[in-house]
Amino acid sequence: MIKSTILALSSLAALALAAVASAAGPTLSVAATSSSYSAAASTIIRFADDGSDPTASIDVYAPPGYAADLNQPFGSTIGRIDAHATTATTPDVRLAGPIKNGDPLAYVDAAATCTPDRTVHDAVWTTTLNAAGAPLGHLTVFVDRAPSSDAADYSVRLRACFDDPAMTGLRLTRATLTLNAVFTNPGTAGEYRWTTILRTLATVPALPLESQTIVRLPPRLTLARKLIRPNGSHGRTFIRLSGAVTEQGRGVTGVRAEVLGGQRASALRRLTYATSFEGGQFAVVAPLRSNTVFKARISAPLRAGPLSRCELFKLQPDAICSSLTLAPFTAESPSVTLPRR
Repeated sequence: MIKSTILALSSLAALALAAVASAAGPTLSVAATSSSYSAAASTIIRFADDGSDPTASIDVYAPPGYAADLNQPFGSTIGRIDAHATTATTPDVRLAGPIKNGDPLAYVDAAATCTPDRTVHDAVWTTTLNAAGAPLGHLTVFVDRAPSSDAADYSVRLRACFDDPAMTGLRLTRATLTLNAVFTNPGTAGEYRWTTILRTLATVPALPLESQTIVRLPPRLTLARKLIRPNGSHGRTFIRLSGAVTEQGRGVTGVRAEVLGGQRASALRRLTYATSFEGGQFAVVAPLRSNTVFKARISAPLRAGPLSRCELFKLQPDAICSSLTLAPFTAESPSVTLPRR
């Protein structure tokens, strides 16, 4: 009885710690704009900082299987940042600026402060944070491919360090970084996990926080049709359209599929929406009218996942996982066609 009580209290304490961690502190998620194998699409990194202690540094680890193009010309624009910050005089300032590829040799001094273990990096990305055209700050990201000893844990690491707002008067609270054609999706099916380690400028020493984003490839969407004539051949005809949405063969619940119909594949219009339920299945019934071609498509947003699905990251085993997200994805079913009458 005593042992059971102790275990229960320990579980409650762990849950309370997770709840506190998820309610405050920096978090980060990663999303690609394409769910296709080997696609070099845009990658969207979203950062949020709601904690009492400002963020000191961020390490984003791309999972094995992802490739990165780190050979863009110096000075070329590879993306954009849109952000919000607080200043000593304004509670919310909108910031924006292009992300450019810099010469790593020009950032040796900055690297010595942010990444003392390595001063020359495979790539350096820089951006000036502009508010209404006036520069308010800068952000530098140091990028490196994984050494062979860590290749099983990640493929590329991105590190950014933040100045103390007490010294600069600027604290980044929200940021969306869009990187264009930098990362390439894996070419095989599987579950891929982006891991981010976030450290804060805590007045009392604190363990680092961890955010994870799970990507499952490939997403699939199926569609089947069945005619329904409740009053026989002389009454109205309906069509039942059903299918399933899956990621890596697993059903996805609670996402909305758009069901389209028309007289030809090049002129489809939306008939209705259907939300997936257990096993990722969905079904709708609609009047047939003159429709003969049908298709379904889905664009699932970034979704929050349970912290129980966090996995230990070997390179930072003491980190507290405070955020787990499921990556957005897109999918489209093959067309289904009724025989000509």
